[in-house]
Amino acid sequence: MRKTLWLIFWISLGTGFQLVAQQSTVRNRFAGLHLDFHAGKNDTLIGKTFTFALIDSMLTVTQPDFIQVDCKGHDGFSSYPTKTGNAPTRFEKDIMKIWREVTRKHGIPLYVHYSGVWDSEAIRQHPEWARINADGSRDKNAVSLLSPYADELLIPQLKELAVEYQLDGAWIDGECWVMQNDYSPDVMERFTRETGIEIIPRKNTDPHFFEWSEFNRKLFREYVTHYVNAVHAVRPDFKITSNWAFSSMMPEPVDVPVDYLSGDVAGTNGLYSSAFESRCLALQGKSWDLMSWSFTWKADQLKATKSVQQLQQEAAQVLAMGGGFQSYWQQNRDGTPEPYHFGAMGELLRFTKARREYTYENEIIPQVGLLYSNYAWKRIPAGGLYQGHSQAAVKGTLNMLLDRQMAVDIIQDHQLTDRLQKYPVVVLPEWTGIDPEIRTQLLQYVENGGNLLITGAAAISGFQEELGIKTAGNMQKDSLFFAGAGKKILRMKTSFQPVHLLEGTQPFGWQYTSDDLRFRGEFPLASVRKYGKGRIAGLYLNTGDYYTKNKNSLIPELLETLIRYQTPNLITSVKGSSKVHQVVARKNNKLTVHLINTGGAHDNPTVATYDEVTPLHDLELNVRLFVRPKTVRLQPGNRSLPFQYQNGNVTIKIPVLDIHRIVEIEDIY
Repeated sequence: MRKTLWLIFWISLGTGFQLVAQQSTVRNRFAGLHLDFHAGKNDTLIGKTFTFALIDSMLTVTQPDFIQVDCKGHDGFSSYPTKTGNAPTRFEKDIMKIWREVTRKHGIPLYVHYSGVWDSEAIRQHPEWARINADGSRDKNAVSLLSPYADELLIPQLKELAVEYQLDGAWIDGECWVMQNDYSPDVMERFTRETGIEIIPRKNTDPHFFEWSEFNRKLFREYVTHYVNAVHAVRPDFKITSNWAFSSMMPEPVDVPVDYLSGDVAGTNGLYSSAFESRCLALQGKSWDLMSWSFTWKADQLKATKSVQQLQQEAAQVLAMGGGFQSYWQQNRDGTPEPYHFGAMGELLRFTKARREYTYENEIIPQVGLLYSNYAWKRIPAGGLYQGHSQAAVKGTLNMLLDRQMAVDIIQDHQLTDRLQKYPVVVLPEWTGIDPEIRTQLLQYVENGGNLLITGAAAISGFQEELGIKTAGNMQKDSLFFAGAGKKILRMKTSFQPVHLLEGTQPFGWQYTSDDLRFRGEFPLASVRKYGKGRIAGLYLNTGDYYTKNKNSLIPELLETLIRYQTPNLITSVKGSSKVHQVVARKNNKLTVHLINTGGAHDNPTVATYDEVTPLHDLELNVRLFVRPKTVRLQPGNRSLPFQYQNGNVTIKIPVLDIHRIVEIEDIY
């Protein structure tokens, strides 16, 4: 709902701005558009074909809840005539003023894309601001967090945008994901002063490298806190985020005053990427949104615009988990959007907004919990401090579970205390060296009646006694072998840990000596045993990254078999197609089951785009409920669905699933 407020605020004398009265439209960031072009030094025709009428036409056709536009890219040049930052030598028009005029007419909040830590021009002008790399060289792109950059450039420019241009917020890019340890004298001196460690580690094998990295991570959080507080001091309602903060790239508790969380999903296979990134943000306790690139961009600079259907699939993954959704469309070098995309933008936004009342900020119901071990992740050597490293196993495991129509959350270490006991089953996907306290917590959860599945050849080594196994020799690293379960055999090449099962431990799947079910080997693929009031299961091979690169049905089916053997009481199941992902949530005191059609070649690396997603027909949704529901409806569209209720189970027939539909069950409690 649109609300208009008159905001009167005092501006710091140091900024040179005066007392300002501003009319600001307050809306949640739900269905949005993002446009940028990273202005460069030689972009001297900015505004040439940019007109009020063009933007008015765009917003009339698309009607977003909010829009983000270019402001300052990684090169460090602003796309408007800034008085506080760096800009090209000449402009045809001040397009930022036009953006503000037109968005104000339409009552649409205006945000900007602003590159923060990554500012190449600031470093060219001020070499002393640069981050110092481990080899002593000055970084050409990233600033040092203890340099004057924030106070002398970033904060004054954000205040300029917030006050003089009266914008609504900023999406700060080029931040956590470009962070590396900084060997600037001020940083090293402060580290020694605070820790007492005098010899600064240069390599990840040096003593205290973990402490050094954690210190640099702390500096980043302090840096973000500093500039957010500084801007909020003059415009409390100016909404700011740091791109990818507290996401899969920065899996930590939210402890800085950003107003929302966000990230941009690039590359190919956006459907699976959106599913993963959404689940890393959904439980962080902040409003959040995800951005899908509207195009694929490959290393050879080949570009193709995605179809609306392709983008709707990515949007569905985000919406189902309770987030807002925005899509990224490029601007031309003069700052204009590309008019031939307006129709597609509008269609995508209508799809998104039609689902808002059934999705936005919903409550995810715990079913299968997939653990993202912050503790283990931080101790794995990587090129940067906050990057998407060492995620292959958790991503691949998530994909397998989703492809078996299971409702899955990703839970991080700091979220376990409040949520662990709510999950029927938790999966620990190939993490080694988890926090000892988390290990204890997981085992106590099983003793109290929970169910734990540990996957990975090395990950099971810390749980042998509890699993009821004894290892049989060393781990077979990158071993080529036949794996069989049920009536299927798969020849795999992955790491495998042979084990012998102790009394009371039940096997699932086996190694085979050939591609023939008659010739079973001596080592099981997996096992389950009782532990306290619950059950603990192990899968003795690495499967996550293998599945991503070698999609198959055997391993996902084995995972589902283990989970359903441990806990047969999951709320929902889907029959009729393997191309359905589901999310189980609660919204407006109703149970909502999201069904997402995952058809299309999104996971084929040779396919840039596809134009058709074949509808799925005659699906059956089964929901375990204590009482007969009052109504079952298919949303959006408010279509009543017939159902049968017997012995605590609701059977619902879904005639057709196009892209994304929500089964809304009323009066179930």
